[in-house]
Amino acid sequence: MTMAKVIALVIALAALASTAGAQTDVPAAPSLLEQAGATVTLRVGLWSSTRELDKEGPFGSGMLWGRAARPITDKFAFVVDGWTALRGPFDDGRAGGELREGFVTLTSGPIEIRAGRQIIAWGRADGINPTDNLTAQDLTLLAPDDSDRRLGATAVRFSYAHRDVSATAIWLPEFRSHRIPVPTLLGDLPESESEWGAKQFAVRIEQTGRAVDWSVSAFRGRDLGPDLGIAQANRSTGQQVDGAGLALSHHDVRVFGADAAGNVGRYGLRAEAAYEVTDDRHGVDPFVKNPFFSLVAGGDRTFNEHLNVNVQYLYRYVAHFGVPAPSDSPFENLVAIEHAVLSGQTRRHQHGASTRVSYKWFHDTLEAEVAAAGYARPRGGVLRPKLTYAVSDRMKVLVGGEFYRGNAASTFGVLRENSGAFAEMRWSF
Repeated sequence: MTMAKVIALVIALAALASTAGAQTDVPAAPSLLEQAGATVTLRVGLWSSTRELDKEGPFGSGMLWGRAARPITDKFAFVVDGWTALRGPFDDGRAGGELREGFVTLTSGPIEIRAGRQIIAWGRADGINPTDNLTAQDLTLLAPDDSDRRLGATAVRFSYAHRDVSATAIWLPEFRSHRIPVPTLLGDLPESESEWGAKQFAVRIEQTGRAVDWSVSAFRGRDLGPDLGIAQANRSTGQQVDGAGLALSHHDVRVFGADAAGNVGRYGLRAEAAYEVTDDRHGVDPFVKNPFFSLVAGGDRTFNEHLNVNVQYLYRYVAHFGVPAPSDSPFENLVAIEHAVLSGQTRRHQHGASTRVSYKWFHDTLEAEVAAAGYARPRGGVLRPKLTYAVSDRMKVLVGGEFYRGNAASTFGVLRENSGAFAEMRWSF
């Protein structure tokens, strides 16, 4: 069955379910799971391609998502969140799962302590967040929503609030890196595993509830994104790859960031910026990212309560930029160039933009969204259309896709093989 036929079948089933459910406007009563503080969602979908930069597909996916959040006492509470799945080709499915979060929270007056595996997402910009450096994402996961790709890490978070200002300190002994697709020409590089004993700390001061919400933050720890290098260089953090001679390394970084958001009339404005100091402070190592500055600034407005338009300017500056000095080894030159492409550091200055336009119909049960982002030089971008229809309180249908384009020096161009469409149905219990 082709992808187009499957999408048509999903839409037809949704229409039949909608007709059956349209006989009453009475909302469904909370289930026993919801009354107990738990939610379970079954997702069944089809994807025209993987997110592994290969040409395989279509792929079926059946996922069971669960979340439980309950108070133990008036001061203690716990949260558990995760999923299990059967995904892959129809004749060779693979089972897997992920415990995204599992933590307890102690609250006493203005003090809150949270310990366990947790997702910590920072930043006020839309979708692209320079200050979001604490916990990783699975960029290979077949999931329509960006928030579903987040991975938790074991951490202890201490927060103290005074009026509208709060201070947060975080210790992350567990390091989990981004799961990223690797171009096939680089060979079968191993997936990064969880590492314990990492010396990672972060602090944040935040103000909310006024005309302008803002925060300043600092992070010292490991880079969530890997650097590509030569395994024979005997780098202490490198991983030897049999036969390929390549290594993926996660070096130490220091990130200083700030963000702000507020409203001016009907417009919501926001800005977020960060400067990342890497292990290659002077830009002399072609296999380690240079220090860089990132800025996202823009705003949004809602028209007639149904149409929302969001536009942002993207800027990136690479310190000590220079074309990698040629060596006597053509292989090293090739890897240095590929590392610059994967790291988005092929130019000193990069200017780009992102936009997200959404419209809702039928009492907000049907939503169409088109998101896009890209840079002018090197030229490249991504277009992500998505249609979401809430058939009922417990059933939802999603249809959409991701389409990457760009030249060889663009990260978006590298991701071209990940372009594809999807259709997914969700039932909540």
